[in-house]
Amino acid sequence: MITTKEVKVKVPDEFTSEYIEKELKKTGLDVLRWAVTDFDDEYYTLNLAVVIE
Repeated sequence: MITTKEVKVKVPDEFTSEYIEKELKKTGLDVLRWAVTDFDDEYYTLNLAVVIE
């Protein structure tokens, strides 16, 4: 089944998609896609489509 989740990722010194991918791997989720939907001084809010079993 595919569902959505929101996660927060710390804002790095330099934003790259590789940084986001690395942080998402740490969650252990099977991520199909991600998008930045919000941010503040400390965190990016990401909306994820994930596969769950």
